[in-house]
Amino acid sequence: MQFQIECNTLKNNQMCLICNKPFETREARLIICSDQGDGFGDICPECIAKGASWIKSHLQQFSSYLSSQSS
Repeated sequence: MQFQIECNTLKNNQMCLICNKPFETREARLIICSDQGDGFGDICPECIAKGASWIKSHLQQFSSYLSSQSS
């Protein structure tokens, strides 16, 4: 998985990939992508504030879930 940071000019409502809570996007978006560049979803500011190690832990759980769904 990869992080993609994009500038954002629109105020959109998104669901956080980690906590599943709705949030309004801000000036920049953190998007989680596959190694092939396919976007999985956005991470909310509250989850970003918990730090890289916390995000990594939760994304590993998400990655395991995706692997089990493709089997």
